[in-house]
Amino acid sequence: MLVVPVVWLMVVIGVYIAALRSGMRALQWAIAALFTGPLLLPLFNSYKRLAIHQARVKNASLFRP
Repeated sequence: MLVVPVVWLMVVIGVYIAALRSGMRALQWAIAALFTGPLLLPLFNSYKRLAIHQARVKNASLFRP
């Protein structure tokens, strides 16, 4: 019975660290992970990929000499 809360907290800590490393709002994602637990991981991964893609497109130049 102790395994479930430990896994839940590990997911919260993992999401918080991943959000910090990706430049997203870490506290917002940690609170969402606290309420939903591992169910948040697919949403987090897709949002992270979208944020990275938007950052790459924003920094891309149209003309390269």
